[in-house]
Amino acid sequence: MVQAIENRTALTVRLVAAAPHPRLNGWDLLAVDVLDAQPVPGYADLLARQVGHRLGLAVPSDRVAGLAPGTVIRLRARLAGGEALADKRPEPGTFVIEPPSCPES
Repeated sequence: MVQAIENRTALTVRLVAAAPHPRLNGWDLLAVDVLDAQPVPGYADLLARQVGHRLGLAVPSDRVAGLAPGTVIRLRARLAGGEALADKRPEPGTFVIEPPSCPES
């Protein structure tokens, strides 16, 4: 039996698209561009190498309902079973949504 490594990474991502997760009820599968990644003290960092890449990220549906493409999200995520998963119950201040910036007129 392979033991999963306890891991967590603080990510800053930009939402590209969202759809219901095909396997996890109550979760959405987001396509996001990873803008930044920082280690979380006390955990292995397995997602930092995704900076600059597009990533599939599972997030509880109620946290991302109605978000528009371009929205920036700061959150903590882990890699489990080959899939990136946001914290199901994030600690205060660790899941922050920034609306898309409006172009200057």
